[in-house]
Amino acid sequence: MSRIGQRCEAIAPLFLPAASARDTVAVARLTAAGGADAATTARAAGRALLGNLEEKYTVRFRAVVVLLALLGAVNCVHARAPARGALPADIKVPSDVTLAVYLPASDRKFRFYLDQWAVWMEPGKALEESVNATLKTYFERAFIADPATDQPYGLLLSIHPKLKFENGTIRQTMKYKVFGPHQEVLLEGDKQATAGTGDVLEGGSFAEVSLQAMRQIVIEVLTRLRPDAAKFPVAGKLADVPRELLVDKDSPLASGTGFFINNAGQVMTAAHVVQDCVVVDVQRDDKKLSGRIVASSNLVDLAVLDTGTPVARFLPFRQSFELNLGEPVTNVGFPLQKILAPSANLTRGNVSSRGALAGSVGQFQFSAPIQPGSSGGPVVSDGGELLGVTVATLDVRRLIETGALPQNVNFALEAHYAAMFLRKNHIAFTELEPNRKGDIRTGNEAALSTVVSLTCFQ
Repeated sequence: MSRIGQRCEAIAPLFLPAASARDTVAVARLTAAGGADAATTARAAGRALLGNLEEKYTVRFRAVVVLLALLGAVNCVHARAPARGALPADIKVPSDVTLAVYLPASDRKFRFYLDQWAVWMEPGKALEESVNATLKTYFERAFIADPATDQPYGLLLSIHPKLKFENGTIRQTMKYKVFGPHQEVLLEGDKQATAGTGDVLEGGSFAEVSLQAMRQIVIEVLTRLRPDAAKFPVAGKLADVPRELLVDKDSPLASGTGFFINNAGQVMTAAHVVQDCVVVDVQRDDKKLSGRIVASSNLVDLAVLDTGTPVARFLPFRQSFELNLGEPVTNVGFPLQKILAPSANLTRGNVSSRGALAGSVGQFQFSAPIQPGSSGGPVVSDGGELLGVTVATLDVRRLIETGALPQNVNFALEAHYAAMFLRKNHIAFTELEPNRKGDIRTGNEAALSTVVSLTCFQ
């Protein structure tokens, strides 16, 4: 789940972002800037999505490959405007109520690439076009909402789609809630639609199921609420809506790791862990905090969250930013959060190279093992100083195809670049003289006492 991307080297497909458990990004390719670009990860995502990615898109690549190979080509069904039937005669269409629709960015951006047919699959584009076509038919003033803006509304509709392949069909399930201008829940439920996979290579099936499900939701809203501008005047603003009301807390989009960098309770992590997150939960032991993104850079793959809660322990930087080849390091993270216990995972290793990939800048290689979910975690010296931030690892599966079997080849952004990022964004941090008297216990305790788990929701 990382995205970023200044350029994609030929060797880039060999790399994975170290971690957030985010579907299409779990197989992202490392760029020269040290992050991962969702646009350049699609070839890997085509395999991974249809493999063991987030259950949100529960599809198995091999099954779909076999299925598609057996299907003939048929004409594409594009996102056409739906029919207006199935409504009582006394309901005015298009309605003059101002309707804001929250549709998660990850669902709208979702795409993947199938090598066998050299074709992009874009269910996210089909979804957005279908939603817009339906809104245009039934409402005079309706738009896909950005929760960060002050856009006014009369009704607010939150939609969470879930796409599945099953038994030769595509199934779209849309969970929805309708809020009034004062954030009261007026209506909620889910609607489903299915279509054959015959024209899936052209995107038609994706559009058809999205149209059907969205049309069912809109007809339910119009029939049950009978909205108009007089009944639901423009009295709400998106920026005033608590974001927890909009997101699906049952289905996290991503998970990762962060660590406190000052006593104000600000947390550093990798930018790809929190990209497009509407809500970020920051967990420390049994205490859960809400994190607000205050700074982010795709170029260096860093972000800072503000929890608004002071803390006693945080990681200082080594004053000289000295990085010694072979020095022992501790890495702490919260990998595989859906599988492993929620406690922190500590691994040990060494600085194995002061460089990373050919063409990369500001990264070093370390050997402490990491797993998906370790992204954003600290790489800490035995003196208890921050040496780097975990951002990526080699894609072992791709290298095995070439006959190579690398082990523990992981990458971190140097603390020097993290400090530059913090200075640019006027975020406080501490630099200390190198602690030459530290040992394994010093480094482990410093990392364990400052690390937090992060969960991203849309």
